Amino acid sequence: MGQALLGIWLFTSMIYHGQSVPPLNPALKISFQFEKNGISTLYYKRDDEVGFCERKANFSLNKNQLKQTVIWVNPENSGTCGVDPDMQMGHESLTQAEIINDKLNLKFQMGEDDLFYVWERKGRN
Repeated sequence: MGQALLGIWLFTSMIYHGQSVPPLNPALKISFQFEKNGISTLYYKRDDEVGFCERKANFSLNKNQLKQTVIWVNPENSGTCGVDPDMQMGHESLTQAEIINDKLNLKFQMGEDDLFYVWERKGRN
């Protein structure tokens, strides 16, 4: 899946209890870019707010486990970005990742339940 992951992905929906549901906040726009050099960029903003959050991380993929370590945080980020662990220098994450029907599914825990963020490809490196 490594090569298949490369490119730009936009967050479009979630899967919760096996059902596809729209994002909770339709004004929230999130993108992920995965580059050949092993750098991922996470960027998000809300249409109805000023500012954005952006960071870069080293990433690797091993048996559908996406590992990321934050190596750069945009100094122009909104003041509220720092509350998000994914926007903190050195933060490491390990996330189950699968591409199903040309969509990237990233698995997160919501309490005791699984929540999948679904991303659609918008470009390729």
